[in-house]
Amino acid sequence: MSKKQPNRLAQLIDHQAFAGSALPRSLADNMRLYTQATNEVKTLLVECLPDEILDACWVVGLTTEQLTLSVSSMTAANHIRYLQNAYLRILTEQSITFQQLKQIRVVVTKTPAANASFKEQSAPLTTSLKSYEANDNQALSQRTKRTISQAAKHVTTDKNLKNALLRLLND
Repeated sequence: MSKKQPNRLAQLIDHQAFAGSALPRSLADNMRLYTQATNEVKTLLVECLPDEILDACWVVGLTTEQLTLSVSSMTAANHIRYLQNAYLRILTEQSITFQQLKQIRVVVTKTPAANASFKEQSAPLTTSLKSYEANDNQALSQRTKRTISQAAKHVTTDKNLKNALLRLLND
């Protein structure tokens, strides 16, 4: 009877699992701690965070004073940073695990799922950019004209630059 071979295209962790090896104890303990902390954070902040952020939020670091969260977008990171004090208050008041927490740190990670959804969202954007490029000689918007005009009148001291900006407005 031949010995079953692992898939040669499988990831290293799959090969190790097939061979009967396990994660080192410290790594397994950290993974268990972060998974439990993630579940607790999601439970406590379920009413505060939007589902899109909550689904992609993971605890990737935890000390007595600092909680490090991983999210999949800059928008989610900015949202959490903006409301950090409110989230800190909720976590410290409602959890023994996070009782001494003083700071929430947020990191943005790129996951394969996030990359796939980004490609789907950017496809219409690239087609709209191509149509914009085809129309290079579009007129300037009123706002842009106002900005250029103010820059020419109040900011620019160089006469040649000032004249060039005013010519741009007239064209």
